[in-house]
Amino acid sequence: MEIKVDAIVLRTAAYGESDKMITLFSLQQGKVAAAMKGVRKAGAKLRFAAQPFCFAEYVLVKNGERCTVTGASNMDGFYALRENIEKFYAAASLVGICDAVLFDGIVNEELFLRAVNALREMCEGDEKEALISFFLKALELSGYMLDLSGCAECGAVLEGKVFFNVAEGNFTCADCAKGAGVSESTLAVLKKCAGGEFDCEKISDDGKRRALKLLYAYFRAKTDTNVKALEEYAQLLNGETTCKVDS
Repeated sequence: MEIKVDAIVLRTAAYGESDKMITLFSLQQGKVAAAMKGVRKAGAKLRFAAQPFCFAEYVLVKNGERCTVTGASNMDGFYALRENIEKFYAAASLVGICDAVLFDGIVNEELFLRAVNALREMCEGDEKEALISFFLKALELSGYMLDLSGCAECGAVLEGKVFFNVAEGNFTCADCAKGAGVSESTLAVLKKCAGGEFDCEKISDDGKRRALKLLYAYFRAKTDTNVKALEEYAQLLNGETTCKVDS
C-alpha cells in the first residue's frame, strides 16, 4: 500500500552498506519509522530527504508493519539551521522533544504545525526563544502545562524573585517559597515565550539559558526521558563543549 505524508525528519541511523532508517513526524500518520534505500551513496536522488529537519512530502510503501520511502518532494530543508552551530543544536533539541513525547502512529496536528513554524522561526530569528516557546507548547499538549499566571499557593502575581517546584510543576511567590529560586530574567523569558506580559528590560541570554534548564528539569521529572541533543545544546550555551554538526 502506498501513502503520502507531510513529515519532518526526527532522526536517522545508518543501515547496511548504503541505507538509512529514518523516523518521521508526519501530519497524517504521527510518528513513523521507514527505510530509505541507497541514500548514503554519493548523488543519491533522495539524499536530501534523509537529512536532519528535512520537511517534505514523503511517499511511503507500507508492507505489513514496515515502511519504505520511495519518493519525496522537498518543502523546506531549513538549510540555515546547518550554517550556525547554536541553531543546529536548538533544532536538534526540538526534534528530540518531539521524538520523546510522540507515540508511534498517534496523530498530533497541532504539535506538528508548531514544530514546522518553530523551525522556520529558528532560521529567521532567535533560536533560543523559538525553542522555549515550542517546549512550553509541547509540555502543554502532553498534559504538563506550566501556569505562569500566579503563585500556586496564594494566587499572587508572579514577579521579582519566585520559586519553581519541579515535582509539582508550579511556581510560588517569595512569601510562599516552595522549590528552587527562579531569577527575574528567567521568569520574564518564560512569560514572553508563553505569550504573556513581561518586562522586556529583564530579557537576557542568561535568562533564556536558565529557562531551558528549568523546562528540561521539569520535562525529565514528568517523563523520565533524556533528550541528548538538549543536554548538548545546554553545554554549548554554557561554553562547556565543542559540538559538531553532523548532516
